[in-house]
Amino acid sequence: MRASDDPRFADLVAVRAGAVAALASEYAGAPRPDEAELRAHDAITRRVHDAMPSLPARFGALFDDPAALRAALAARDAQLERSIEALGTRIELAVTLRWRAARPRVAPRGESGRAYLEERAARERERSEAEQIVERLVTQLACERALIRERMCPHEGVAATVAVLTTRDEEMNVRRRVESFGRNAREVTSDLYGPFPPYSFVS
Repeated sequence: MRASDDPRFADLVAVRAGAVAALASEYAGAPRPDEAELRAHDAITRRVHDAMPSLPARFGALFDDPAALRAALAARDAQLERSIEALGTRIELAVTLRWRAARPRVAPRGESGRAYLEERAARERERSEAEQIVERLVTQLACERALIRERMCPHEGVAATVAVLTTRDEEMNVRRRVESFGRNAREVTSDLYGPFPPYSFVS
């Protein structure tokens, strides 16, 4: 968040460094990356982002004391300030494009080189088709390509996952376009999740 903002969260402490600040809480030991901890982290991140311009922190970021956190902020002060300006009030919508029909798979035949090459070719065709579908979605969304992040064929049955960076005012417009795309696409369905803080766009 910006150092000038007043968070007013009783359970969080603001640590300021230059033009930016981080909200932190005391934690005994390292958090476990289980569902309960991840959901708790996400709930805090959403609460902060709903209240003010902010960047989501990576889960499990630990510092020995406020001075160590302040030093980490100071080392990236200018970069963080630019990112807050560009992303701080925006939200992320996540789209999962699932194949309507199972993708053809080559049955493995022992250790033969031919089976390996056929399997690889099938996966490359699937990835190429997924890339074309994502480009059609991007065209329908009518937003800048820089506001899109995608992963092709991340799981069996999934053509792509797509993160869309948008504003709160444009959220419903993006939702309508994604839903329309899913209804009309012959190859995939579309499921939309969020809004989230801009997790996929923070480095």
